[in-house]
Amino acid sequence: MNRRSVMLALAHAGLLALACPVSAQRTPRIVFLNPGEPVDRGAGPYWQMVGDSMRMAAQMFEMQLEIFYAERDHLRMLRQAEEVAQRVDAPDYIIIVNEKLAAQQILNMLAQSPAKILLIHNDLTPQQRREIGNERQHIRNWIGTVTADAARAGYLLMEYLYHRLGDREPRVVGITGDPNTPVSLERAEGVKDYIVQAGRGTIHQLVYGDWSYADGENKATILLARYPDTNIIWAANDSMALGALRAVKARGASVLVGGMGGWPDALSSVVQGGLTATAAGNFLIGAWAIVLLNDYHNGQDFAAHGGVSQRFDYLVVGRENVARYDDIVMKRKDMLDFRSYSKALHPRPGPYDFNLKDLVEKRNLP
Repeated sequence: MNRRSVMLALAHAGLLALACPVSAQRTPRIVFLNPGEPVDRGAGPYWQMVGDSMRMAAQMFEMQLEIFYAERDHLRMLRQAEEVAQRVDAPDYIIIVNEKLAAQQILNMLAQSPAKILLIHNDLTPQQRREIGNERQHIRNWIGTVTADAARAGYLLMEYLYHRLGDREPRVVGITGDPNTPVSLERAEGVKDYIVQAGRGTIHQLVYGDWSYADGENKATILLARYPDTNIIWAANDSMALGALRAVKARGASVLVGGMGGWPDALSSVVQGGLTATAAGNFLIGAWAIVLLNDYHNGQDFAAHGGVSQRFDYLVVGRENVARYDDIVMKRKDMLDFRSYSKALHPRPGPYDFNLKDLVEKRNLP
């Protein structure tokens, strides 16, 4: 075989290696480029909770996990991605987020890495996909995407708030995240979709926020003064919702307030009659990512079970189910044995069922 034939054979083998699951020969190593902060600095504990759920699942599956925190600085996240890309001994997998639309640049940066890339939380925008393609196309080591259905979260939360409002005419204001985060736009779109479908209610105004408690309070104070007949406020995360709740209390208004995240402070507020509800469970995206990578690593490609782009639902937590959700998901994590979701360990047909609703609502569980 001449040199050209050898090179062609090696190149073909390399492409096949990118297209197929990695064989389980050693403990897989994973790097997570976490866009958030290692401690809460006012924007809530979401990214710490994602990292914690990822660690729990990695331990269960005996996978090595390294987390870099970008401190909500997408430029720092790009530098961290570059550092990982330049490693001589590359990890097996890198988990990234499309924070402030930085994932396109990160994917291009990592395109020649032997590591496989999994995108979570914020999907690429349609424009980004038009420019770089979809999973396993031009960037062949981008093997998949895992998102929570953010539009569905907004829809379900507003449906719950309407139900609690009863026959009163809904007067709605919203505080979503920054305009460069796809999730914040999708959550707002879901709220709008429900209101249109319901055929009643008025959206007074939707404003952008910085995800923080203080900004939620400031925005809600202004909006309540501008629209004193408001009876529903929703926010795209629990920090902004709790800040908005403080503004509602300061004004002495009768307003239902809903958030998103299912964070401990939000759950406590629901119990105490503060927040009306929170759309919860999306922090487990870290664990679900590990489940998919474990299966892929062990020859069970998740693409055969729901496709290369996986999406899971939220659960609205209100006064009816807050105690059970808090008990099972937050306090009794032994009931969330992530290994039970693995198709490599428990082969079964059909898509993945990352669903908390059945678990929380089953009455026969202890």
